[in-house]
Amino acid sequence: MIHLYKIFAFLLITSLTACVSTPSNLAASSDEDQDIGLGGTGMLASTGNGLGGTGIIGEITGFGSIFVNGIEIEYDNKTPFTMNGKTVAYQSLAIGDVVEVLTTNGRQHTDARTINVRHEVIGEVDSVNPQTHSFTVQGQTIIPASKNHPLPTMGDRLAVSGFRINSQEIQATRITPADNRPALLRTEASLPFSNQAARWLIQTHVSNGQLKVHFNSNTQVISIAQKTVASGTQSGMKILRLQKSSTTQVSLERVINSAELPRGRSTETLLPHPNNNIRRSRPMSIMNAPQNMLHRGTR
Repeated sequence: MIHLYKIFAFLLITSLTACVSTPSNLAASSDEDQDIGLGGTGMLASTGNGLGGTGIIGEITGFGSIFVNGIEIEYDNKTPFTMNGKTVAYQSLAIGDVVEVLTTNGRQHTDARTINVRHEVIGEVDSVNPQTHSFTVQGQTIIPASKNHPLPTMGDRLAVSGFRINSQEIQATRITPADNRPALLRTEASLPFSNQAARWLIQTHVSNGQLKVHFNSNTQVISIAQKTVASGTQSGMKILRLQKSSTTQVSLERVINSAELPRGRSTETLLPHPNNNIRRSRPMSIMNAPQNMLHRGTR
């Protein structure tokens, strides 16, 4: 009898230990988040150094709130919005928009403190080349993300979101009518939020193992191991984690392969919420999505 009691006690202790240890395995929603160092489930890992939030620069790949560089970033009606640095009214965001987001440095959610929609070039189409499926705006060659994207007509005014390949070429992620927006040509890869962020998670094109960035009015060349670039996604696109090393310098912490990062849903619909400033979303079939759907943030 004593022997049976010992066996029963051993099994009970083992079961309790398993129950206690299981939640620790649920702390991160994906290995990708852990690999980025953001603490899992889209949360920014606390550094304990009090240096503020993280600046995220990248293409919106999906909705949840919005997914940028594999991170789900939440926002609401009170989040400050700008477009190319100018304040705009609360607006819809679309897949393909390139955004600069300053996030909070908390342990619960990755919340946006401010969101800036960034264009690389705005202006009239100078020429169209059907053979290379490209066109030029202000002398810049624009390469659409897909060859299925219809080419514009000369004289069209367009706003191009995307990433600069070199001084003359831009890989477009979204192309929209420019309407009455003023002409713009972005020639520098500048890190935003220099006085508010301590680190950045940026999506960028890396050429010949080097990246030139502008930080606090200084130009800096960051070397990236060639083998690291080769292991990433196509066309030299990488996600880099940069850390502020001084008031005028940043350092490369790691290079992240973006191929397997979470991308979010391709569309969403809105649900009513008691607080009018907050929007929640639920999955919707693309076939049933309204043509003029507003892509709002969730909370």
